[in-house]
Amino acid sequence: MTSSTLPEPSGPLRILQVTSTPNGGSWFHDQVVGLARRGHQVRAVLPAEGALSARLRTADVPVEIVPLNGWRPRQLPRVAAAELRLIRLIREFRPHVVHAHLLKANIACRVASLVGARGLHVNQVTGINHLRSPILRRIDLATLSRADVLIGSCTAFADRYRRFGARSVAVSHYGCDVRRLDPTASGRPFRAEFGLGDEVPTVGMVAHMYPTRLRAFRDIGVKGHEVLIDAVPRVLARVPGAHVFVIGDEFVGSGDYRRELEARVARLGVADRVHFTGHRTDVQNVLAAMDVLVNPSMEESACYAMIEALLMEKGAVASDVGGLPDTVQHGETGLLVPPGDPVALAEALVALLADPERRREMGRLGRQRCLRRFDIDRTVADVESVYRTALAGAGGSW
Repeated sequence: MTSSTLPEPSGPLRILQVTSTPNGGSWFHDQVVGLARRGHQVRAVLPAEGALSARLRTADVPVEIVPLNGWRPRQLPRVAAAELRLIRLIREFRPHVVHAHLLKANIACRVASLVGARGLHVNQVTGINHLRSPILRRIDLATLSRADVLIGSCTAFADRYRRFGARSVAVSHYGCDVRRLDPTASGRPFRAEFGLGDEVPTVGMVAHMYPTRLRAFRDIGVKGHEVLIDAVPRVLARVPGAHVFVIGDEFVGSGDYRRELEARVARLGVADRVHFTGHRTDVQNVLAAMDVLVNPSMEESACYAMIEALLMEKGAVASDVGGLPDTVQHGETGLLVPPGDPVALAEALVALLADPERRREMGRLGRQRCLRRFDIDRTVADVESVYRTALAGAGGSW
């Protein structure tokens, strides 16, 4: 970027937002739409058509489809052609900021910067599971210097990349519409589907199911569904009337992973107390019906599901990893447990199930903090501030 293309200090920016997922991605959608509503000229780059592109177009955000996804040798010709298309797009749009999310998009934009497709290059780290793969870790760290600014989506991720030597590091949580959930909503409609009364203790886990080839997660999946399932018999031994709900399904896959989880439940003899609901769109009804929400992930960012649980003033139990402590403060807004420990998880769940007043107090405090920390308007303003601070310090060097 030359000095003639730098924006006015308070003027609108041209922003190219790039991600490598065509579905889900509410965190990406909310940030992109939020920046557009602040008056910036924003374009989104996605790898394929899908629910995310449809939502963005509905919000009047221009979408470019650039199929960057793929690491396998047979995919490389298509990925190389997509990389050239991304480079041309950056040169034509001449963005002040190129902001990439997820590893594949981050790497693609770093490569683009090598051949003169400039602008301020911002990478946002949404997760760090890839660091457990020697090859992906090497690719990430070898190209890290091409990111002008790295944004950690939680404190732990930002700290990790500071240690890796990233040039400039900031923290910005992915925000959401914190006012869309009503903590006074009734959970009776959802409970009625399963024949449960108001007095029945309930635990819910809201998460996609992610089968993975990464060796670190072969015995326990990325989201820790296995840990929760293994904790259920211990929970039932102390709270015999409890029911556990697994809300969500495979994000991609054949359904084999879900069937493995269901078989695990059957082997433990608790199939009558663990309910696999699949994907649900009535999130408020589901959350309202739960006494405690749990996230036993092995790696995680700040986690929309736990933010939503606290916005609904529910008890919260989570693994003490990644960004979960940014959301759940141990002993204040919920309980944290070591990852991969079904015994500790069961103890925490029982503690909150047995003490309704304690979990309600934690939930109320959690809602207050989430209203401040994860408000999409605040997080979008924070991202814009990162852009402007970096651009002001550029001195025309881009």
